[in-house]
Amino acid sequence: MDMTAHAFSFFQVSSQVLEGSYGLFLQILSIVLFLLFFNFLIKVGLTKLKKRFLSQNKIWSSSFVSAIEKPLNYYAWFVACICALDAAINRFLEHHLFNVHVILNLGAVLAIGWFLLRWNNKVLQDMLSMSYQHRINLTPAKLDLISKLATIVIIFLTVFLAMDVTGRDMQTVIAFGGIGGLAIAFASQQAIANFFGGVMVYLTQPFSIGELINIPEKKIEGHVEEIGWYMTRIRNLDKRPIYVPNSVFTQTIVITPSRMSHERFFHTIGLRYSDIDSIKQIVADIKLMLLKHPQVDHEQRVDVYFVSFGDFALNISISAYIHLGQADFPSIRQDILLKIADLIRSHGASIAISPQTIQIASGMQLIPNVEPSKPSLSTSS
Repeated sequence: MDMTAHAFSFFQVSSQVLEGSYGLFLQILSIVLFLLFFNFLIKVGLTKLKKRFLSQNKIWSSSFVSAIEKPLNYYAWFVACICALDAAINRFLEHHLFNVHVILNLGAVLAIGWFLLRWNNKVLQDMLSMSYQHRINLTPAKLDLISKLATIVIIFLTVFLAMDVTGRDMQTVIAFGGIGGLAIAFASQQAIANFFGGVMVYLTQPFSIGELINIPEKKIEGHVEEIGWYMTRIRNLDKRPIYVPNSVFTQTIVITPSRMSHERFFHTIGLRYSDIDSIKQIVADIKLMLLKHPQVDHEQRVDVYFVSFGDFALNISISAYIHLGQADFPSIRQDILLKIADLIRSHGASIAISPQTIQIASGMQLIPNVEPSKPSLSTSS
């Protein structure tokens, strides 16, 4: 704050020197020229520092330099405007601006708070990038939580410093804040529930940013894009944004499919009744194929059984568990289904086709089509 007072005193002395000779215009012009020269020096110095820190891979230092540039620049303009306004008032009204030092100190506090918020955001971005590259052990959810807590601390510190420089009594403000906080709590129960719902999401971590989640009760499924103070933004499978209040996550079931260790392959295949003689060997070959498949977890149950005589097919039930990891389940499921089709074809069998009915419009007569003429998987003519 002393630097602000010295800068203002310097502008006052320079304005008094110029007042008798060149008038108000040159006073303001001198302030603007000094400000431009000051900003030029600051920009050149900060640019060199930023390049140096980036080359040395100093994340905190480079983010510090990036965060301080705009607040310092804007605060310099703020001081210049206050000094120019004070010079104009002194010129025309013959007195100085009321509580000018308090105004400058308040501006300094707000500039520092703005700088700390910018620094917090830039450090978060750099740390998130390192987290995605697996260079640090902190997850994006934990980093986001730390950043939000730091934001709360910065806001409170800024408010308290602003009250201190303006001469406000802290005890009175705290007492009033307690009474007012109680009244606000009754009036904004939903907002508070959403806030603490977001805090519980960060603490318990049922999901994190980027993960696929499913809320069956709300019929919502999509990827988490942001966990905010009041609500969470989810991008559904149709790429539409859905904004869910955080309190919902404390009152309903949330499924996180992206954390599944296995995906179950479960399928029922029907063969023709004419393939009854081959069904035993087909069942054995399908199970052997699954036991040799590299993506099937052989420590889990692999079940392949002929289970029932259906209305038009001999039903075979197939169940196995697929390792996920880096694998793509739809492509693995496709591979297994094609191999099953090849095994059935190799035994001269074919997958059964459901009986169809054809309705003749003229006579309104239903004719069953038991043996459809569609091509089958069998290689026999």
